[in-house]
This record gives sequence, C-alpha cells and structure tokens, in this order.
Amino acid sequence: RRLDMADSCIVPNVEIKLSKEEDDLFGLLMNVILFYKMPCILRVAGGWVRDKIMGKTAHDIDIAINDRMGKSFAESVVEYMQAQGRKGEVGSIGVIKSNPEQSKHLETATLKVLGFEIDFVNLRAEEYTDTRIPTMRIGTAVEDAMRRDLTINALFYNINERTVEDHTGSGMKDLNDRIIRTPLPPLQTMTDDPLRALRAIRFACRFDFQLDKELEDTLSMGEVRQALSSKVSKERVYTELNGMLTGPNPRRSLELLHSCGMFGVIFSVPETIKGRKRE
Repeated sequence: RRLDMADSCIVPNVEIKLSKEEDDLFGLLMNVILFYKMPCILRVAGGWVRDKIMGKTAHDIDIAINDRMGKSFAESVVEYMQAQGRKGEVGSIGVIKSNPEQSKHLETATLKVLGFEIDFVNLRAEEYTDTRIPTMRIGTAVEDAMRRDLTINALFYNINERTVEDHTGSGMKDLNDRIIRTPLPPLQTMTDDPLRALRAIRFACRFDFQLDKELEDTLSMGEVRQALSSKVSKERVYTELNGMLTGPNPRRSLELLHSCGMFGVIFSVPETIKGRKRE
C-alpha cells in the first residue's frame, strides 16, 4: 500500500456500484498505469463520488493524479490507445489554463475516452507568500481535499484500491447529516475562491441540506461579498446563479442570497451604464 493511502481515510461499509462502462473506463486507466509502469494513484474526485454514494446519476468524472500534471497523464492515455489500435475510442486533449486572478488556480486537461468526457488534474496544494495569489504545487490527497469547497465534495474514489476515501474526516458524516460545511474555516475557503459562497448556497438548495452555522455567518460578511465582486468573473457567477434558478428550489436560493446580503453583488448595475439617463 502506498504512503499517501492512509487506512484511516478509507470509508468502511460504503461500496460504489460501477456501471459496466465505468468499470471498463477505470480498467483502461489502470492498464495505462501498468503499461507505462507509472507509480500513480488515480482518484475520482468531487461530485461523481458524492452522487454515486447518494444513489443519484453521476456524469462528470474528474480524475486527480498524485504524482504528475493532468495533461501528462492524458497524453499517456492517448498514446496507449493509439498503441492498442483503439485510436477511434479516444479524442484529442484540451487544456484549460489556470487563471489565478479569477481564482481558477488549477490547470485542467480534458479528454473524451470510451465515450466519457474526463477532466484530468493533479492533486493540489497551495503556498502563499506576500500575495493573495497562491503558488500551486502537486500535493497529497489530504492537502487537496482540505482545499476543496465543501466536505461533501471532497470525497475521493480510489481507482487503484476501489475504495472511498474521506480525507477531511467529516465528508461522509456531513452527507449523512445533510449539512453543507467547508473543510477549512469558512472564511479561508471563501477567500481562496469566493465563488464557493454561491456554490454552498446552490448545493444546499439542490439537495435540501442545511448550511453549517459558521458557514452561514461567514457568507454574510462584507469581506466575502467584496471578494466575490472583485475576484470572480460575471460568467462564473452567472453559471452558479443559473444553476440555482433552474434547480429544485429557486425560492430558497433567492432567500439565502438575500439573507446573506448578496443581492447587491449578484444583481449589481454595471459601472458602464450607471448614471445614464433613461431614453
């Protein structure tokens, strides 16, 4: 067993049921590791794990890799498929660059393989110097999990071992107790990426979960609203707002936005048209 695979993080008595297509995909990824003799551990991260445990349909598969960048591993997948004469079952690699100024800290490689659209990323850790923009490095599973937005989104499915991992220590409990909570103190998590304030509200309304009291208090802080206004693009805000309004409980979403004082940020009038006289 590898060094970053601590037994204490394995969730007992929880088994994820894979479809045949998912099992084929994960088997293929393990074959890539064996073929190139890589010391990799592959983990499915985030929403797919959460939804599978909840018995919901899961689509998006994000693969986190412990020892290399996502683009590097995606290139190995393409090379392997070509070597096996299966070029038609894999697409071309796309790369979404990091953009720290907009709180997008992680480069992501995208690839369609066996019909699945997959995002490949490295496990992430951050180091702050004298600037608000962190320096990213490849991290451990614990470091990556603690930097995620919510505990319920920080669960991993270890493909190598076929086990569920909870490195925050509270992801499974919060899922069972129907609580929206951040792995780190809420203000630290919101400062890292202020869009997480809207994601917390969206997930609370999507699953009918309750916001943790400390998190709810933090969402009402002026510091969080200011960061959301200055650090996050309108496009990313729109995506979250659209998810709320088209979700199962748009009324509660609007009520939470209002109670947290975010209406003025979300529905602000652009500076370019302020002061214009009505035609």
